[in-house]
Amino acid sequence: MPNQSGITDRPGSGGAQTHCRLGWLKSLALYSDLLIVGSAAEVDVTDACITIRTPSLPQLRIGNAILFPKPPSREDVATWIRHLELKVGESAARYGRIAWEGGQPREDVYRAFKSAGFEPYDSLSMQTAVVQARPSPTTVSTKAVRADAEWRDLLDFHVEANQVATPSDHEFLAARLDLYRTESEAGNGAWFTAHVDGRVVGCCGIALGDGLARLQGLETSTSHRRGGIGISLVKVASEWALQRDGTNHLVSVVDPDYHARRLFESVGFQTHDLACGVVPVDSFTPPAV
Repeated sequence: MPNQSGITDRPGSGGAQTHCRLGWLKSLALYSDLLIVGSAAEVDVTDACITIRTPSLPQLRIGNAILFPKPPSREDVATWIRHLELKVGESAARYGRIAWEGGQPREDVYRAFKSAGFEPYDSLSMQTAVVQARPSPTTVSTKAVRADAEWRDLLDFHVEANQVATPSDHEFLAARLDLYRTESEAGNGAWFTAHVDGRVVGCCGIALGDGLARLQGLETSTSHRRGGIGISLVKVASEWALQRDGTNHLVSVVDPDYHARRLFESVGFQTHDLACGVVPVDSFTPPAV
Protein backbone atom coordinates (compact mmCIF):
# COMPACT_ATOMS: atom_id res chain seq x y z
CA MET A 1 0.00 0.00 0.00
CA PRO A 2 1.14 3.64 -0.35
CA ASN A 3 3.33 4.82 2.50
CA GLN A 4 3.43 8.41 3.75
CA SER A 5 5.82 9.45 1.01
CA GLY A 6 3.29 8.49 -1.64
CA ILE A 7 5.56 5.68 -2.85
CA THR A 8 4.26 2.11 -3.00
CA ASP A 9 5.80 0.10 -0.17
CA ARG A 10 5.88 -3.67 -0.39
CA PRO A 11 6.83 -6.08 2.41
CA GLY A 12 10.34 -7.44 2.04
CA SER A 13 11.28 -4.83 -0.56
CA GLY A 14 14.90 -4.81 0.58
CA GLY A 15 17.47 -2.03 0.25
CA ALA A 16 17.57 1.25 2.14
CA GLN A 17 14.58 1.66 4.46
CA THR A 18 15.85 4.63 6.46
CA HIS A 19 13.65 7.34 4.98
CA CYS A 20 10.22 5.75 4.63
CA ARG A 21 8.42 8.29 6.82
CA LEU A 22 8.65 11.45 4.74
CA GLY A 23 5.37 13.12 5.55
CA TRP A 24 3.94 15.04 2.60
CA LEU A 25 6.68 14.16 0.09
CA LYS A 26 5.23 12.65 -3.11
CA SER A 27 7.90 13.52 -5.70
CA LEU A 28 9.60 10.40 -7.02
CA ALA A 29 12.57 12.55 -8.09
CA LEU A 30 13.17 13.93 -4.59
CA TYR A 31 12.27 10.73 -2.75
CA SER A 32 14.59 8.53 -4.79
CA ASP A 33 17.50 10.94 -4.19
CA LEU A 34 17.43 9.67 -0.62
CA LEU A 35 17.92 6.08 -1.75
CA ILE A 36 21.33 7.13 -3.11
CA VAL A 37 22.42 8.86 0.11
CA GLY A 38 21.14 5.98 2.23
CA SER A 39 22.05 5.85 5.89
CA ALA A 40 24.55 8.72 5.58
CA ALA A 41 21.74 11.31 5.52
CA GLU A 42 20.08 12.93 8.52
CA VAL A 43 16.46 13.75 7.64
CA ASP A 44 14.14 16.07 9.54
CA VAL A 45 10.47 16.23 8.49
CA THR A 46 8.00 18.99 9.41
CA ASP A 47 4.77 20.16 7.81
CA ALA A 48 6.64 23.16 6.40
CA CYS A 49 9.74 21.49 4.94
CA ILE A 50 12.04 18.49 4.86
CA THR A 51 15.70 19.04 5.69
CA ILE A 52 18.41 16.66 4.50
CA ARG A 53 21.95 16.81 5.90
CA THR A 54 24.90 14.60 5.04
CA PRO A 55 27.68 15.83 7.37
CA SER A 56 30.28 13.53 5.83
CA LEU A 57 29.70 15.07 2.38
CA PRO A 58 28.79 18.78 2.61
CA GLN A 59 29.33 19.16 -1.16
CA LEU A 60 26.67 16.62 -2.06
CA ARG A 61 23.58 18.42 -3.39
CA ILE A 62 21.11 15.60 -2.89
CA GLY A 63 22.45 15.10 0.64
CA ASN A 64 22.29 18.74 1.75
CA ALA A 65 18.97 20.19 0.78
CA ILE A 66 15.74 21.70 1.95
CA LEU A 67 12.49 20.56 0.31
CA PHE A 68 9.13 22.34 0.26
CA PRO A 69 5.63 21.10 -0.65
CA LYS A 70 4.81 23.99 -3.01
CA PRO A 71 6.57 26.46 -5.31
CA PRO A 72 7.92 29.65 -3.73
CA SER A 73 6.56 33.14 -4.10
CA ARG A 74 8.94 36.06 -4.56
CA GLU A 75 8.52 36.84 -0.85
CA ASP A 76 9.73 33.32 0.05
CA VAL A 77 13.10 33.58 -1.69
CA ALA A 78 15.14 35.25 1.07
CA THR A 79 13.48 33.14 3.78
CA TRP A 80 14.11 29.86 1.98
CA ILE A 81 17.77 30.72 1.37
CA ARG A 82 18.18 31.55 5.05
CA HIS A 83 16.48 28.28 6.00
CA LEU A 84 18.99 26.41 3.84
CA GLU A 85 21.90 28.11 5.60
CA LEU A 86 20.46 27.54 9.07
CA LYS A 87 19.27 23.97 8.61
CA VAL A 88 22.08 22.36 6.60
CA GLY A 89 24.86 24.73 7.71
CA GLU A 90 26.59 27.58 5.91
CA SER A 91 29.36 25.36 4.51
CA ALA A 92 26.95 22.82 3.02
CA ALA A 93 24.64 25.61 1.82
CA ARG A 94 27.38 26.68 -0.62
CA TYR A 95 26.67 23.47 -2.53
CA GLY A 96 23.19 22.54 -1.32
CA ARG A 97 19.82 22.66 -3.00
CA ILE A 98 16.44 24.25 -2.44
CA ALA A 99 13.76 22.16 -4.14
CA TRP A 100 9.97 21.91 -4.17
CA GLU A 101 6.99 20.01 -5.51
CA GLY A 102 4.28 21.59 -7.64
CA GLY A 103 6.12 22.75 -10.74
CA GLN A 104 7.82 25.94 -11.81
CA PRO A 105 7.18 29.27 -10.05
CA ARG A 106 6.70 32.63 -11.72
CA GLU A 107 9.64 34.04 -13.67
CA ASP A 108 10.12 36.86 -11.15
CA VAL A 109 10.86 34.20 -8.51
CA TYR A 110 13.73 32.82 -10.58
CA ARG A 111 15.01 36.36 -11.09
CA ALA A 112 15.01 36.88 -7.33
CA PHE A 113 16.95 33.65 -6.79
CA LYS A 114 19.40 34.67 -9.52
CA SER A 115 19.98 38.03 -7.84
CA ALA A 116 20.79 36.10 -4.66
CA GLY A 117 23.35 33.90 -6.45
CA PHE A 118 21.24 30.84 -7.32
CA GLU A 119 20.38 29.17 -10.62
CA PRO A 120 17.58 26.75 -11.66
CA TYR A 121 18.19 23.03 -11.08
CA ASP A 122 15.23 20.88 -12.12
CA SER A 123 14.97 17.09 -11.85
CA LEU A 124 12.74 14.99 -14.10
CA SER A 125 11.94 11.52 -12.77
CA MET A 126 11.18 8.66 -15.15
CA GLN A 127 10.13 5.12 -14.33
CA THR A 128 9.41 1.73 -15.84
CA ALA A 129 8.76 -1.82 -14.67
CA VAL A 130 10.93 -3.36 -17.39
CA VAL A 131 13.75 -2.27 -19.69
CA GLN A 132 13.06 -2.95 -23.36
CA ALA A 133 15.67 -5.05 -25.16
CA ARG A 134 18.17 -3.17 -27.31
CA PRO A 135 21.24 -4.52 -29.17
CA SER A 136 24.49 -4.23 -27.22
CA PRO A 137 27.89 -3.50 -28.78
CA THR A 138 29.83 -6.76 -29.07
CA THR A 139 33.15 -5.10 -28.14
CA VAL A 140 31.94 -4.03 -24.69
CA SER A 141 31.96 -6.12 -21.52
CA THR A 142 30.23 -5.10 -18.29
CA LYS A 143 30.77 -6.27 -14.73
CA ALA A 144 29.80 -5.47 -11.16
CA VAL A 145 32.34 -3.50 -9.13
CA ARG A 146 33.45 -5.50 -6.09
CA ALA A 147 37.22 -5.73 -5.54
CA ASP A 148 39.38 -2.91 -4.19
CA ALA A 149 41.15 -2.54 -7.54
CA GLU A 150 37.80 -2.26 -9.33
CA TRP A 151 36.67 0.55 -7.03
CA ARG A 152 39.98 2.34 -7.64
CA ASP A 153 39.47 1.99 -11.39
CA LEU A 154 35.98 3.44 -11.02
CA LEU A 155 37.34 6.43 -9.09
CA ASP A 156 39.97 7.02 -11.77
CA PHE A 157 37.22 6.94 -14.40
CA HIS A 158 35.11 9.46 -12.44
CA VAL A 159 38.09 11.79 -12.12
CA GLU A 160 38.87 11.58 -15.84
CA ALA A 161 35.26 11.79 -17.04
CA ASN A 162 34.54 14.86 -14.91
CA GLN A 163 37.86 16.56 -15.73
CA VAL A 164 38.67 17.02 -12.06
CA ALA A 165 41.85 18.98 -11.50
CA THR A 166 41.88 20.29 -7.89
CA PRO A 167 42.76 18.19 -4.83
CA SER A 168 39.56 19.21 -3.02
CA ASP A 169 37.37 18.05 -5.90
CA HIS A 170 39.30 14.77 -6.10
CA GLU A 171 38.77 14.28 -2.36
CA PHE A 172 35.04 14.88 -2.81
CA LEU A 173 34.78 12.28 -5.58
CA ALA A 174 36.70 9.77 -3.45
CA ALA A 175 34.48 10.42 -0.41
CA ARG A 176 31.33 10.16 -2.52
CA LEU A 177 32.49 6.85 -3.97
CA ASP A 178 33.23 5.58 -0.45
CA LEU A 179 29.59 6.30 0.40
CA TYR A 180 28.42 4.43 -2.70
CA ARG A 181 30.67 1.49 -1.83
CA THR A 182 29.37 1.37 1.74
CA GLU A 183 25.76 1.31 0.54
CA SER A 184 26.56 -1.32 -2.10
CA GLU A 185 28.33 -3.60 0.36
CA ALA A 186 25.36 -3.25 2.73
CA GLY A 187 23.12 -4.66 -0.02
CA ASN A 188 21.47 -1.34 -0.81
CA GLY A 189 22.74 -1.07 -4.39
CA ALA A 190 25.51 -1.87 -6.82
CA TRP A 191 27.84 -0.30 -9.37
CA PHE A 192 28.72 -1.56 -12.83
CA THR A 193 31.48 -0.66 -15.26
CA ALA A 194 31.82 -1.11 -19.01
CA HIS A 195 35.17 -2.09 -20.53
CA VAL A 196 36.78 -1.89 -23.95
CA ASP A 197 40.22 -3.45 -24.39
CA GLY A 198 40.52 -3.79 -20.62
CA ARG A 199 39.87 -0.09 -19.94
CA VAL A 200 36.87 1.39 -18.11
CA VAL A 201 34.80 3.43 -20.58
CA GLY A 202 31.54 3.79 -18.69
CA CYS A 203 29.77 3.26 -15.38
CA CYS A 204 26.34 3.14 -13.81
CA GLY A 205 25.16 2.75 -10.24
CA ILE A 206 21.83 1.66 -8.82
CA ALA A 207 20.31 2.22 -5.36
CA LEU A 208 17.53 0.12 -3.83
CA GLY A 209 14.71 0.81 -1.39
CA ASP A 210 10.95 0.53 -0.85
CA GLY A 211 10.39 -1.52 -3.99
CA LEU A 212 12.32 0.95 -6.17
CA ALA A 213 15.67 0.82 -7.95
CA ARG A 214 17.13 4.25 -8.73
CA LEU A 215 19.72 4.42 -11.50
CA GLN A 216 22.50 6.92 -10.88
CA GLY A 217 25.78 8.24 -12.21
CA LEU A 218 25.45 6.92 -15.77
CA GLU A 219 28.55 8.10 -17.62
CA THR A 220 30.54 7.11 -20.69
CA SER A 221 33.91 8.37 -21.84
CA THR A 222 33.80 11.01 -24.57
CA SER A 223 35.60 8.68 -26.97
CA HIS A 224 32.90 6.00 -26.66
CA ARG A 225 29.64 7.93 -26.67
CA ARG A 226 26.72 7.09 -28.96
CA GLY A 227 27.97 3.54 -29.25
CA GLY A 228 25.36 1.84 -27.07
CA ILE A 229 27.50 1.65 -23.93
CA GLY A 230 25.03 3.68 -21.86
CA ILE A 231 22.15 1.41 -22.83
CA SER A 232 24.25 -1.67 -22.04
CA LEU A 233 24.96 -0.32 -18.55
CA VAL A 234 21.31 0.60 -17.92
CA LYS A 235 20.29 -2.89 -19.00
CA VAL A 236 22.74 -4.79 -16.79
CA ALA A 237 22.08 -2.59 -13.74
CA SER A 238 18.32 -2.82 -14.22
CA GLU A 239 18.34 -6.59 -14.64
CA TRP A 240 20.42 -6.94 -11.48
CA ALA A 241 17.98 -4.74 -9.53
CA LEU A 242 14.84 -6.47 -10.75
CA GLN A 243 16.26 -9.77 -9.54
CA ARG A 244 16.36 -8.41 -5.96
CA ASP A 245 13.42 -9.51 -3.83
CA GLY A 246 10.58 -6.97 -3.90
CA THR A 247 12.00 -4.53 -6.45
CA ASN A 248 9.26 -3.74 -8.95
CA HIS A 249 10.02 -0.33 -10.46
CA LEU A 250 13.09 1.28 -12.01
CA VAL A 251 13.64 5.02 -11.62
CA SER A 252 15.92 7.45 -13.42
CA VAL A 253 16.24 11.18 -12.72
CA VAL A 254 17.61 13.47 -15.40
CA ASP A 255 17.88 17.09 -16.47
CA PRO A 256 14.65 17.62 -18.46
CA ASP A 257 16.55 19.04 -21.44
CA TYR A 258 19.56 16.69 -21.42
CA HIS A 259 20.16 13.92 -23.96
CA ALA A 260 19.96 11.21 -21.27
CA ARG A 261 16.20 11.66 -21.27
CA ARG A 262 16.06 10.29 -24.82
CA LEU A 263 18.27 7.35 -23.85
CA PHE A 264 15.90 6.32 -21.06
CA GLU A 265 12.83 6.87 -23.22
CA SER A 266 14.34 4.57 -25.86
CA VAL A 267 14.34 1.63 -23.43
CA GLY A 268 10.86 2.17 -22.01
CA PHE A 269 11.09 4.79 -19.26
CA GLN A 270 8.17 7.23 -19.01
CA THR A 271 7.96 10.63 -17.32
CA HIS A 272 6.67 10.59 -13.74
CA ASP A 273 7.19 14.01 -12.14
CA LEU A 274 9.25 17.20 -12.34
CA ALA A 275 10.82 18.53 -9.15
CA CYS A 276 11.99 22.13 -9.50
CA GLY A 277 14.66 23.87 -7.50
CA VAL A 278 17.73 26.06 -7.38
CA VAL A 279 21.37 25.67 -6.41
CA PRO A 280 24.16 28.19 -5.79
CA VAL A 281 25.78 29.43 -8.99
CA ASP A 282 29.13 27.70 -9.72
CA SER A 283 28.68 25.20 -6.89
CA PHE A 284 30.67 22.05 -7.56
CA THR A 285 28.89 18.94 -8.67
CA PRO A 286 30.32 16.67 -11.41
CA PRO A 287 27.89 16.33 -14.31
CA ALA A 288 25.46 13.43 -13.90
CA VAL A 289 24.98 11.19 -16.92
